[in-house]
Amino acid sequence: MSADSEPAAPADSSLNAPATAPPAVSELPPGELTGTKWRIECRVFKENSASGEDAGRGTYESEFELVLKDPLTLVGRTSKKRNLRPEIACDWDGAVSHRHANIELDTNGQAFLVDLGSTNGTMVNGKLISANTPIELKDGDRISLGSKTALIVHATER
Repeated sequence: MSADSEPAAPADSSLNAPATAPPAVSELPPGELTGTKWRIECRVFKENSASGEDAGRGTYESEFELVLKDPLTLVGRTSKKRNLRPEIACDWDGAVSHRHANIELDTNGQAFLVDLGSTNGTMVNGKLISANTPIELKDGDRISLGSKTALIVHATER
């Protein structure tokens, strides 16, 4: 790809997708990802804190991290009936859709978040994003979904 050419849009994107739309994930073998290494920290917040002070600090009951290695990472809830097993399975949060969002990596290793038309929406840094529109992620971004789930984006150069 030349420096002047734009990346190809995902197969399911609309004609109005931003110029930074990632290429179709089928074009991205995992071994060819370069650039940035992405780590997603998942925090599950307590629903009803005992004190207002705890709620103000944003206490959480658990957390885990996932290093993104594949071109496509599904965020959602597990469903045996639908044969869905998301890489980031938010099974503790009923307000997260089964197929809530994807995190897609382009050939340069840049990460994009795509809400898949989730019922309750997805917010990045407190702003509701449009469904099926790739949003470029940056180090420190906070993705809010469901009623008590936050994903914190961490980027490091390879």
